[in-house]
Amino acid sequence: MPEPSIFRPLHILFVNRMACLERGGGETFDLEVSRHLAKAGARVSHLCGAPLLRPAPLPVPGARTLRTPWLRRFPWDKVKGGWRIRQLEFEWFEWRAARWVAKHAGEFDIIQVCELPNFVYRLKKRSVKTPIVMRLTAPNYHDPRGGVPLADALIASGTSIQKLRDSGLEVTDIPNAVDADLFRPHLSDFRETHGIGRDEFIALYVARFQAFKDHQMLLAAFAGFVKDHPAARLVLVGSGPLRPRTEKQAAALGLADKVMFLGEVSFPHMPGVYAAADVKVVSSVYESFCFAAIEAMATALPVLTTDCGWVPKLVADGAGVVVPVGDAEAFAAGLKKLADNPALRQRMGATGRQQVLERHTWPVSAEKLLALYLKLAKC
Repeated sequence: MPEPSIFRPLHILFVNRMACLERGGGETFDLEVSRHLAKAGARVSHLCGAPLLRPAPLPVPGARTLRTPWLRRFPWDKVKGGWRIRQLEFEWFEWRAARWVAKHAGEFDIIQVCELPNFVYRLKKRSVKTPIVMRLTAPNYHDPRGGVPLADALIASGTSIQKLRDSGLEVTDIPNAVDADLFRPHLSDFRETHGIGRDEFIALYVARFQAFKDHQMLLAAFAGFVKDHPAARLVLVGSGPLRPRTEKQAAALGLADKVMFLGEVSFPHMPGVYAAADVKVVSSVYESFCFAAIEAMATALPVLTTDCGWVPKLVADGAGVVVPVGDAEAFAAGLKKLADNPALRQRMGATGRQQVLERHTWPVSAEKLLALYLKLAKC
């Protein structure tokens, strides 16, 4: 990607509460696209959240952090009214972040924020002139004060694009992407490190432990699958409020020695985890995109997914298998189909990697985003 043809490099502030706390699609996008923008000559800064009483578990080098309450293990998506507690956490950060940014707005040419509509509302109320670009990771955002339409530009990808446009909002499509030089087929020491044999079949799921990710169905499907395929492992990467419940379910199903809970894995170590697997699974009820799917495709893994929104579109051209949402029996059959057909896995994996190289690389997405920034900053 060429360097921007401007006298002074743009200074961009990325505001993402969760980047130092938990990693999901929104956090991956901000960290990766900012890295490629920096390669193109832009100056990049980060403003993130941190727990009140302990260090941030996933520090971003050089980031400014604001301490606000974070109930990491509170099952907000399972407790009646629990979403209000989660929203209060975010609003507290939005309030603190808006105060800080309002004082420092003159230092930046662009403010990019991952959702946080109340943050945008508060900045506009303070008459901050620096252009604000808001990235919406899903169309079901909560915007009680009407902050989303106040952003100077909206960006999104996947199913969010059309749904937002149907709401009358102008949205720029900045595709999610992957570093295909980092996520690639290669020899990995993951199996050796964890005592997994070369002939064991590994199904990998990278997802937060939240209800819509449906780990419950995945475990039921895997329990059925291992009856005929005992030399198999299910590797789960991620954290979240439903992890304890999922661990109990695995034990109750007699899968304690078959399911590995890795927790949060640092980004530099993730390519090795993918490279050791045989198939990437997605058991979600809904996905507006799914970064983990294209990371797996870049690593030449076939994808077994539910019909959950955007992921079936990613694998539609021969990169995976699609089964109905919530159907454990069909999911188990999908696992069996892939486990019993190494040639099919190889063919689907090669197709998926080629699709990523053609459609989902960071330099292309960063270049599109930079063009939007230059237009807003009138450079």
